[in-house]
Parts: sequence; C-alpha cells; structure tokens
Amino acid sequence: MANKTNSTRMPRSSEVTLTCACGEHFAATVYHTVNVTLEPRLLYRLLAGQLNVATCPNCGRQVEMTQPFIYHDMRRGLLAYVYHRSDVEQEDREVLLEHLRRAYVQAVEEAERLTHAQEQRMVDAAPKPAIRRRSDSDDADALRATLEPEAPPMQVIFGVSELTALVDSLLEPEEKLGRVALTARNPGAAEKERLLSIARRMAGQTACETMVEEDGEEYTIWLYGSRATVNMIARALHTSA
Repeated sequence: MANKTNSTRMPRSSEVTLTCACGEHFAATVYHTVNVTLEPRLLYRLLAGQLNVATCPNCGRQVEMTQPFIYHDMRRGLLAYVYHRSDVEQEDREVLLEHLRRAYVQAVEEAERLTHAQEQRMVDAAPKPAIRRRSDSDDADALRATLEPEAPPMQVIFGVSELTALVDSLLEPEEKLGRVALTARNPGAAEKERLLSIARRMAGQTACETMVEEDGEEYTIWLYGSRATVNMIARALHTSA
C-alpha cells in the first residue's frame, strides 16, 4: 500500500489517504502522540496489534503505518519515543536519537514558554494581598507544580512489539487485553451489517474496540478491551443467548 499525507503538520494524529493493492483508496488515522491516560482505548489497540494499523474496507488487507510516535502513560510513569522497527543499525539509531534529542529540547522549551506565560497571566489576575507573606518565586513555584507536573524520563524503544511487551508487563491482571467474538457462518451482506452494528454499539457503550476477521465461511467480529470489561460482556452475551 502507498500512502499520501494530507497535512504537513504532525500533531496528536493526522489523516492519511491509503491506496491498497486491490486499488481501493481510503482514509485512515495515524497517531503521532498516544496518551493512554487520556485515551484508554489506544492502550488496547496497541495490545491487540491494531494501533496505527489500517484495514482496507474493500478486501480486508491490513497495513502497519510506520511513523514513529510518542507513547505516554501518566498513571504508570511511562513516556517513550517509539520507532516501529527493532532491526535498526547502530549508526541509524544514533541519528534517530539525535533527532529525538533536538525535538525533545524544542518541546521542553515551548512548554516552558507556555507555562511561563500562563503563570504570568494567573499572577497578574490574582488579587494582591495587603500584607505580602510569600515571594513571587514562591507563587511561581506553586503554579509551576500545578501546571507542569513532573514528567517521567523519556525512553527510546525500537519496535512496537517491544513496547507492547513492556506495557503488558505493567498491567494488573484485570487490565490486560481481553477479547470476545461474535461469529456467523456464511452470513449475507445484511447479516454482516447487522452484526457489525450490534458490535459497534456494544463497543461504544463499554469503551471497547472492534476488529473484523473473515476466514472462509466464518465471519467474526472481535470486541476487545480490558479483561474485566470483556468478561462482563461475555457474561451478558451468555445470559442473553
């Protein structure tokens, strides 16, 4: 598959247009910054091998998009720059690390500039006490602690599979990846659409994700998310069956 980026800016995510080997053109989202504390679903896309993976709506082929990304789990203290391949020569690794160092320095400088501007606005807007008991530096330190909590050191990880293994090792048993399947044999187009609609509705109600597989006569929609949530879904399906 070939891809063409629709924007030269690389924020949290961007839209790309992919061209499949079957000739189909379709849009997909590629993530450049993955914060699983703010977007827990992205954690389970990573664990299921579906983060930055696009599926052709015509033939079902999947392709892994190879852009590096920042992975941040505030709760577990993990901040990492992730390069998609693990088989990188040492010379290329050094080039990538130098590029990351420059980007990180620029990001820190920009964060400090924005934080300082916000601090100044808050100090200017705060009522002035009749008796000054704290120094301006005390106020700034307190504001900085509120606005800019200490971030963990950034790691560099070569290979998405390495990141996946590390993340899985940090999870409690009930937080690990769970999956449940909705399966039909030889369904027609209408039956497929009905199953997909049901699965997406359940996923939306439970903060899970869906993934479609077609293997011969079987059509399967996987719902995946935390093991605790998926076990709850499985019990509900069993009860209603």
